[in-house]
Amino acid sequence: MKPKILIVEDEKRLLRIIKLVLEDNGYQVKTAEDGQQGIDVWRQWRPEVVLSDLKMKPLGGMALLKFGRLNFPDIPLILLTAFGSIEMAVTAMKTGAFDFLSKPVDHNLLLETIEQALAVNGKEPQLLDNLIGSSAKMEQVRNDIRLFASTDSSVLITGESGTGKEIAARAIFQASNRKNGPFVKVNCAAIPRDLIESELFGHKKGAFTGALQDRKGAFIQADKGVLFLDEIGDLPIELQPKLLHAVEEKTITPIGESCAVPVSIKILSATNLDLETMVNNAKFRADLFYRLNTVCLKMPALRDKPADIGQLALFFVKKFCRKFDKPILKIADNTMETLETYPWPGNIRELKNIIERAAITCEQETITRDSLPETITKKKSYPPLEHTQDQVFDMAVQEQNLLMSALEQCRWNQSNTAEKLGITRSALRYRLKKYGIQK
Repeated sequence: MKPKILIVEDEKRLLRIIKLVLEDNGYQVKTAEDGQQGIDVWRQWRPEVVLSDLKMKPLGGMALLKFGRLNFPDIPLILLTAFGSIEMAVTAMKTGAFDFLSKPVDHNLLLETIEQALAVNGKEPQLLDNLIGSSAKMEQVRNDIRLFASTDSSVLITGESGTGKEIAARAIFQASNRKNGPFVKVNCAAIPRDLIESELFGHKKGAFTGALQDRKGAFIQADKGVLFLDEIGDLPIELQPKLLHAVEEKTITPIGESCAVPVSIKILSATNLDLETMVNNAKFRADLFYRLNTVCLKMPALRDKPADIGQLALFFVKKFCRKFDKPILKIADNTMETLETYPWPGNIRELKNIIERAAITCEQETITRDSLPETITKKKSYPPLEHTQDQVFDMAVQEQNLLMSALEQCRWNQSNTAEKLGITRSALRYRLKKYGIQK
């Protein structure tokens, strides 16, 4: 099947030329003459790459890009512009544009860029459907999950409450070679102190008062699979040496037994506490911390990835409208703006609860600001960034300067550079190759 390319361009002559070039090179092509037409075609036809002019009326390329990030985050969008500026480049890169091409468009460069976009798109398997978001931070989380799932090493998942640590743990499990085994979760904060040892390691009948029968603990239940120790920072310190032994030796001894039992498990743990500070304050064993923290997955706070808020909001709207058997609600533009500028101290969990409430109470077709609680609508928004007077420059030169500046500030660390620019590492590597930039 030939790849499908959508071109959105209000200059009819250029539109026809690009269409002929792409069709001559074997692509299926559909066209639109403004952003709104482009959205309609995108929804119905589902292209694999979108080319869009930046400045169109009534709806331009940035609006089309935002639509794509919210609804089709895996589809690369390439912007065509004769009005490039450094400010616009930064905004579009952070919003998720795959690349820029300056007008008049070089046909060979156009074909090469489309091939690169298709290649990047084809390398993104849909393994982690529950991790919503197309920001650079979420792309880093997905990359780390794929990497950490490939070994049996222990993973410590950190992040504020409500950032999705358990979802990340289940994604690691699903991406690992243990996905056909059990996934056993133990919440170390929810189990009474005097029962947690039995919960983890099990016990023999008669081992203590109330032990009326043998019990298999979580370690044995998770054999050949994954054990997820949630809220690990709340584990009583007197139990930590036994957990350390189990993690190191992969053997456990149930209460009342004298023989150790071998287990084959991958251990994931999660906390919203600062374990390093707890170690320094003698509230958590250093040796256990280092054993659990072979690799660390950091879940970003929602306020640190505002580009994902819209996608998450729409995801929850669809979820709860289906749950409550209601037509899918729309979200008004000013309502979305309010959601995107609120700092979300409760992170994704708070956003989920707000959208659920709105889906229940909204009696119209669109969720307005009136459907949001006052804690959201009266929260002061972040002030806009101050910019120097916008100047028009050659886009390629400005993009190269931007890349070099970020690389030098990050001492050529590509992960840090990609995060600073708000793009994925694969997108950064593509741009470095494109411009021949080497250290």
